[in-house]
Amino acid sequence: MIKQPKYTIGVDIGTTSTKAVLYQEDLQVVDSTYVGYAISQTEAGMAEQDPKAIFQAVLSVIRTLMEKDKEIKNQVDFISFSSAMHSVIVVDEKDELLTNCIIWADNRPADLVAQLKETTDWRALYQKTGTPVHSMTPLSKIMWLKEYFPTILQKAKKIIGIKEYVLYQLTGEYKIDYSIASATGLFNIRELAWDKEILELVEIEESMLSQPVDVTHRWQTIREFYAEQMAIDSKTDLVIGASDGCLSNLGVGAMDPGETAITIGTSGAIRMVTNQIVLDAEGRTFCYYLSKNRWVIGGAVNNGGNVMAWLTSVLYPEGRQLMDNKVETELEQLNRLAEIVTPGADGLFFLPYLNGERAPLWESEATGSYIGLASRHTTGHMVRAAMEGVMFNLYEVWQLIQEVGGPSKTIKVTGGFLNSPLWKQMLADIFGRPMQQPTSFESSCLGAVLLGKVDNEILESSIIQHKPVLLDQKTEPEIWMQPNEQTTENYKKIIPTYQKLAKEMTKVRKILGEVN
Repeated sequence: MIKQPKYTIGVDIGTTSTKAVLYQEDLQVVDSTYVGYAISQTEAGMAEQDPKAIFQAVLSVIRTLMEKDKEIKNQVDFISFSSAMHSVIVVDEKDELLTNCIIWADNRPADLVAQLKETTDWRALYQKTGTPVHSMTPLSKIMWLKEYFPTILQKAKKIIGIKEYVLYQLTGEYKIDYSIASATGLFNIRELAWDKEILELVEIEESMLSQPVDVTHRWQTIREFYAEQMAIDSKTDLVIGASDGCLSNLGVGAMDPGETAITIGTSGAIRMVTNQIVLDAEGRTFCYYLSKNRWVIGGAVNNGGNVMAWLTSVLYPEGRQLMDNKVETELEQLNRLAEIVTPGADGLFFLPYLNGERAPLWESEATGSYIGLASRHTTGHMVRAAMEGVMFNLYEVWQLIQEVGGPSKTIKVTGGFLNSPLWKQMLADIFGRPMQQPTSFESSCLGAVLLGKVDNEILESSIIQHKPVLLDQKTEPEIWMQPNEQTTENYKKIIPTYQKLAKEMTKVRKILGEVN
């Protein structure tokens, strides 16, 4: 009798879309798909999403994969989940929604966070949780709901995140993995339990939160109704998985000491894996759980590719442009204009804090600005300065991560910014280091599947041996971009000026705050 091959599915519930990848047993990619959804921002600081739309996206991506390969319905070993962090959803006694999904980018708790830092030993909170005190966290969002919508919390049965919402629909149980929990600001990372003192601070009962479980936790059945909608066997295992950032490191194989992962999409992050809890005395870095004896430290920024999206909408509000007798996308034209500008944009600097900032500032109220603008500057200068500003900011985060976690030996990069050759070269030049582009596809989905393939007791040793592969690409990641030595030397002179300006603009923002 011929043994039937087994398949696995990795699902990543992201900020702008949900992606799913179908893998063979040897981790070769069979197929992938995604479904996008909107962010509601109808008032200042707001960033919310419809949980039902996201759940439907999860059902849709799995169904799409299964309908393309109907004969393997009973051959899927498990589905494992990755998810964005820091979301808050409140449900009532009937498990109905009382709020939308308030995501990490929601900045409305900023004033309350500022008050908390003035009245509380916020560093002690950070030392317990490994999560910087910032408006991104569920801790701050619960404070905000308590202050402005107390009746919602009075009606609340559970306060959960988006992955918990999805998995409750599929299983009927409220559980949260240690990785997502460690990013809430409510979870004691040494005890791997909800911190009782912090819950008292925000005045919520532990029963209002999901049960924390390890990242390899499994369910062995799916609610029949939703299994049918996904065109999958209801006996297919579900693996709870972990957070997207942690799983991205696992997916690209950046798991050894000194291996650094940089992801730049809408936002960005720099992460390293350690075998113990590592914290910054000033609370400027995060430390999230990945697996037993594996912690991911790093810093996330609010402003990455969204800076270019904003600049595109400002410079080209009417869409595609006709240039040189061909239609270019807005981004293609902006990249072309920036390419002819010398590094440093002829003295023009851009602070990329369009949506407040996490690392390295941790200022929810931070705003962006051009500095040094003169009549000699063109559209290309503005574009290059914006791109450099994002990279200068990440460079400062990288310096901080190395202070806390030790020097980087290798740097592996992923994200949508890889579509821009200029931005890739700029990253190598500013960091002054060779960059590797791993061959793994949708690294967070792959990381989720890897968690499901091993028992937690052997996870620590197994994941380090993992070498990501694609169907047609089975070699080690190769260096894809070397820094230009002369350009790197030029940036070494420019970066300190940027960093001084970033510090000085904090004073300017305080003045603007007094006016507004």
